[in-house]
Amino acid sequence: MMKRLFSILMLAGILLSVFSCQRKERQVPLKIGVQLQFEGASFDVEGIAVTLSDAGGTVDYQSVTNASGYAVFEVPAGAYSATSVYKFVEDGERIAFNGTNARIIVDEGTGSDFVINLLKVVSQQVIIKELYNGGCLSADGLGAYQSDQYFIIYNNSSDPADISNLVFGIGCPYESYTANNYYAGGSELIYEHLDWMPACGALWWFSAEELTLEPYSQIVVAIKNAIDHTATNPNSVDLSNPDYYWMCNSGLGMMYDRARGYNVHENIPKEHYLTGAAFASSPSGWPMSTGSPTFFIGKMPREQAKALCLNNDELDKTQGAMFACVKFPKSCVYDALEIWAKGNEANSHVRFSADVNSNYVLQTPKMGYSVYRNVDKEATEALEENAGKLVYNYAGGTEDVEGSTDPSGIDAEASIANGAHIIYSDTNDSFIDFHQRKVFSLKK
Repeated sequence: MMKRLFSILMLAGILLSVFSCQRKERQVPLKIGVQLQFEGASFDVEGIAVTLSDAGGTVDYQSVTNASGYAVFEVPAGAYSATSVYKFVEDGERIAFNGTNARIIVDEGTGSDFVINLLKVVSQQVIIKELYNGGCLSADGLGAYQSDQYFIIYNNSSDPADISNLVFGIGCPYESYTANNYYAGGSELIYEHLDWMPACGALWWFSAEELTLEPYSQIVVAIKNAIDHTATNPNSVDLSNPDYYWMCNSGLGMMYDRARGYNVHENIPKEHYLTGAAFASSPSGWPMSTGSPTFFIGKMPREQAKALCLNNDELDKTQGAMFACVKFPKSCVYDALEIWAKGNEANSHVRFSADVNSNYVLQTPKMGYSVYRNVDKEATEALEENAGKLVYNYAGGTEDVEGSTDPSGIDAEASIANGAHIIYSDTNDSFIDFHQRKVFSLKK
């Protein structure tokens, strides 16, 4: 009896070992290559970092290119996204070549070579520094307070910037996970290779005829309520500072009004009111998404922008008449940011074409988080005036709870308070350029 039991146990052990080996064999990493290309030719630069991220965004694999711009990985079978960026300075301009391939499927039945098509990006002078759109917890901690949205634009250079002709807009659809008719049943946006993209709801611009943004300085713009929100919710932010600006809807024909909480504090001077033009058939405001917006800065003479908005015959209605959009020229886009709602990645689609912005950054709304731009470590450290002024060991990201932080390790806000000049990352890739911040930067 004991011999029989021993034999059974031995057999079970052998079978378990066989199954275990088979399981391990199935998990043996597969070798793949990623080739960097620019304008159809191999990008022959050695030592460029390439990152391969799994579909869940939980594991990253790193490699570097050889002299032919080719990087090799050994990874388990699965779905991946590959990204790469190569930055340098030439004739005083900061230049980046970056690209993403979000359709990498690794298994024994597929090919072993994949391509990242790089785009050349010359760093813009004026950029989106921060977008706070998701709101925070209500005062009782049980709900959400989301009427305190704002954005910050920043002069990312040592020269004054003329911002008189800046235009602000949002893409379509409002949410990343909404059914997107612009894919027309395919895997590519219908405007991917055209010189326009849809801008929804309205375009906005500064009312001042002439406006200059000084080097390494910023402007805060309240999107809906330019008031002291902390008076009713201590978790929120004071947007009544007379240095701030407000997206006033006066004359736009929108249904935002004081009764719906669209307010401005008397501290905000009227010359700091923005204006613009609405173009949706039944405008109900400028619904900046609290969960997954796109946001862009354009540069266009205001009369041209207004004419574009009021030309009803040229509105694009791909997403439906209620979401009529202007065909905003891509060549006029200055900077862009795409956000996806964390937890809805599987149902989301990018809304900017790759020549405007590639990739996205994840955000969790209602927690007081903002999307904040990463520091360009090399460029910032290279500024002679920053000697002894930079603050390191940045801990402001949500890395401990959401897995997002600034990889530079530089605490931008603390460094600015210490007299440093910050140069932020600008690669036209929201994943590389931004992270989720635990507390919006205006919360001192």
